[in-house]
Amino acid sequence: MSIKSRKKHPVIKVKGTAKYCHLNEPNKRFEPDFGTYSCDLIVSKEEAEMLQNTIRPLYEEELKQVQEQHAGKKIEQKGLPITETDEGTLVKSKLKAGGRRKDGTTYSLSIALFDSQGKPLPEDVKVWGGSKVNMAFRPRFWYTPMVGFGVSFDLQAVQVLELQNGGVSGVAADAFGFTSEEGYVANG
Repeated sequence: MSIKSRKKHPVIKVKGTAKYCHLNEPNKRFEPDFGTYSCDLIVSKEEAEMLQNTIRPLYEEELKQVQEQHAGKKIEQKGLPITETDEGTLVKSKLKAGGRRKDGTTYSLSIALFDSQGKPLPEDVKVWGGSKVNMAFRPRFWYTPMVGFGVSFDLQAVQVLELQNGGVSGVAADAFGFTSEEGYVANG
């Protein structure tokens, strides 16, 4: 029997650089029917500290409730979906793009995408890794006897501050040995 958090916690916002993101379309590799939206975010030390200070009291409160409900049982604690990497602190969030209800009907979910001014992004704008973003997620605490107690960050929305939309980001043409030549010139 699994126990899910009894209350919805407030949405939390963090700023960083998107990595391995599936924001425009869900990734169907492991969930072929509906897929999963996701965004891993590399955040600064200050953002990571702020996030830890925000999440830790919620985590402790939820854990205490689970321990009270299962008094005498050892409850394995899973860590936060935050890890240290060579690039910095990585915060993982995801949201299932849909599912099937008990009555057999299906539902679908999506995440909101906004530009730096808070306007919805047009559907043709694709957000790639390397984009600077604000990511909004809601912590969802869970417990199962076999796995233990933990938290997932349910992705809610992303505000794009600096867009990367494909290709090799931040690399100049001369890094590949290209020089200026006569011919086609891109607009913009």
